[in-house]
Amino acid sequence: MRSRFPLVALAVAAALPSLASAVDLSYSGFSTAGYAQSDTYDAQVGYSGQPEGIDKGGSFETDSKLGVQVTAKFNDMVSATVQGVAYSNLAGDWEPRLDWAYVRVKPLQDLSFRAGYLRAPTFMYSDSVFVGYANVWVRPPVEVYNLSSVYQIRGLDANWRVNAGPVAVTFNPYFGDSEVKLVGETLDVPSWAGLATTAEYGSFTARVGYSELELGSTTKSLVPLIDSLRAIPTAFCGNGCARDASGLDMDGVTVKNFNVGVQFDDGKNFVASEFARIRAGENYLVPDKNSAYVTYGRRFGNLMPYATYSQMRRDQSMSPSTIPSAGPLAILNATINGIVATTAGDQNDYSVGVRYEVPSFSVLKGALVKLQLDHIDTKDTNGMLNNVTADFDGTLNMISASFDFIF
Repeated sequence: MRSRFPLVALAVAAALPSLASAVDLSYSGFSTAGYAQSDTYDAQVGYSGQPEGIDKGGSFETDSKLGVQVTAKFNDMVSATVQGVAYSNLAGDWEPRLDWAYVRVKPLQDLSFRAGYLRAPTFMYSDSVFVGYANVWVRPPVEVYNLSSVYQIRGLDANWRVNAGPVAVTFNPYFGDSEVKLVGETLDVPSWAGLATTAEYGSFTARVGYSELELGSTTKSLVPLIDSLRAIPTAFCGNGCARDASGLDMDGVTVKNFNVGVQFDDGKNFVASEFARIRAGENYLVPDKNSAYVTYGRRFGNLMPYATYSQMRRDQSMSPSTIPSAGPLAILNATINGIVATTAGDQNDYSVGVRYEVPSFSVLKGALVKLQLDHIDTKDTNGMLNNVTADFDGTLNMISASFDFIF
């Protein structure tokens, strides 16, 4: 990945011990100990591209996390934050990683700038997606939060807050670059820019976000196939081979992500809903999708039962190849459509859960216990599941439990 921004935050982090007497240091931490198990070995629930996920054998890794954050405040204008989190990434490795590392400059009370490693505000809860204590669910609905495999951005952002009467509006533009680490390779994201706008009025919050990111490389395993398709003469294949080669090639593809969300929380009732849409032109591996969810929860003292319905709908054909399905090139047609069949298809998720707030004790500032049941229906496709076998009947049930705490 090309480096276009100085890693100022990392340098500050390394110097923190020697500067401890000159700055105001604070720290916090969070953790989730989670276990989940489904009722089948024929498909796995996880994030797109992960080699392993949740199945009948159960998993402690998919939802478990441990994070620590340190902030150094130099004065009223300048501060630096570093956050490390251990979790299972898209390559299936469970190990510590640098999640945040940035310098913040706040020239005005309602205006601030950050530079370094940031978490892009792609969705409404992107900033807190790792902090189980901050979320209602055991995990945010994957039908929306699985639309983007890119979370961390290396670059700059700004936060500008203005008040319009009783409504507080925050503008959050950002730009930079990133990468996606998969098993055995890293996909480049050379440019990424977006804007998230949030309006708050009493117990009500509304948010709209839009971003565009450019993919800068293609999965290594597909490069020989793409090169072969482009080498076949037009006279022999027509435009089909060239079109399919472009459809499989992610290098230079621009992915556009639109998101709108609302939340109402008056201390008793909790309602949250998001709609997300991605568009990537005619790319076969990043198909156009629409996703949404709605959650309602009701607090009874420390106990909050909740229910969620979420869905994802694919807007592109699962068999897009224009190469003739009969004749000498039929095997290419079958190969390409077979690859596309492993990408995301339609999916519904019906879930109910309960969230119990444990009274704080010892060094813990807060703790939660959650139990959640999901019924997933993939509408006769692979849905958003991983490692789907031919015996999978399209539905699965899953139970998840977690202990979330902050310190």
